[in-house]
Amino acid sequence: MTDDEAPLAGIRVIELASWVMAPAAAAVLAAYGADVIKIEPAGSGDPSRGSTVTVDGKAIEAGFELANNRKRSVHLDLATDAGREITHRLMAASDVFVTNVRARALERAGLSAAALAERYPRLIVAHATGYGTAGEDVDRPAFDELAYWSRGGIAATLRVDDGEPVGLVGAMGDLPSAISLVAGITTALFRRERTGRGAIVDVSLFQNGMWANGWMLQQALVGAAPRPHRGREHAFSPLYNSYRCRDGRWLQFAMLQPARFWAPLCAALDRDDLRTDERFARPAALLAHAREAIAELDGAIAGFELEDLGARLDARDLPWSPILELGDVVADEQARANGYIVAKQHRSGRTVETLAPPFALRGVALQFGPAPEAGQHTEAVLAEHGYSWEQIAELRERGAF
Repeated sequence: MTDDEAPLAGIRVIELASWVMAPAAAAVLAAYGADVIKIEPAGSGDPSRGSTVTVDGKAIEAGFELANNRKRSVHLDLATDAGREITHRLMAASDVFVTNVRARALERAGLSAAALAERYPRLIVAHATGYGTAGEDVDRPAFDELAYWSRGGIAATLRVDDGEPVGLVGAMGDLPSAISLVAGITTALFRRERTGRGAIVDVSLFQNGMWANGWMLQQALVGAAPRPHRGREHAFSPLYNSYRCRDGRWLQFAMLQPARFWAPLCAALDRDDLRTDERFARPAALLAHAREAIAELDGAIAGFELEDLGARLDARDLPWSPILELGDVVADEQARANGYIVAKQHRSGRTVETLAPPFALRGVALQFGPAPEAGQHTEAVLAEHGYSWEQIAELRERGAF
């Protein structure tokens, strides 16, 4: 596949962002062919570079690699006139500006969304925020643990009974929010094709957390009383619950129609006596005696190895899934058959595996490459944008990078 065939070939993206949400959005654009130039602070870099894991005795910036696929990095000091001058030259030649810098800091640098929209009328300005663009918390510091997970109500929704809130792990809010940002950017690019006008795209972690929790929040919006999230022994239906097999592995059922699924489940478990048990024989009775049914299923399922039981469930087309540990997920042949895990080159020269973006265009190959060293492409990018080597040396002297 050539660059010309990539859906976003010819689209240039300037990224001024750190950590995960906005960088991950730009990484997805890069996978579809966009040229992404990442601006990092002169003399340092994106702080997410420090999130390393050790593999074979060597440090790998695993999360940074995921969120910075195939980018080029330039060092710039936006506190200097020279640094801002370069930024505007890059902006003038670009289609999209992606940032998660807070509004006040953008204004100080002369890079507010409104100012950029006025100066570059075809530019798509994509601003990732914690809490949105209005209200008293507009400049409150945010991470996805805070704005997405906690304030979006997910931590409380998943809390069991009156126990501790459930914590977020590993950018679980940032990465799905990044896809919302991609959707906003590509929608704005499509509109620009029709109108010639750029746009300001706003995506917040708070709103995405609310959207992820929307099934429950919508009930609250229509006035329904909140339902406590209780332990598995209190599940509203024995057919919508998790169970442990003899080998210690867990599985999840999602059989929302008792009249359809109870009988074949009993057959899969060699427990036809449960199907005819008067406590469970009718859907209403099954739900009324859910705790008793759960106890019966606990005992029955504990007699099976997961692999054996899974084959029995599949033979009857029952909706279930194993509950996989991380190592099981990355070894899952279903994920690999669909291209959800791909190989790419790390800048050290070694081959590493990474996750592909969570959507695909059939027949279109995604593009993957190393995440850059901090500032690795500064001089090359400046030369591309018309600076001579003498001017680049002068800019360095002026503290631009």
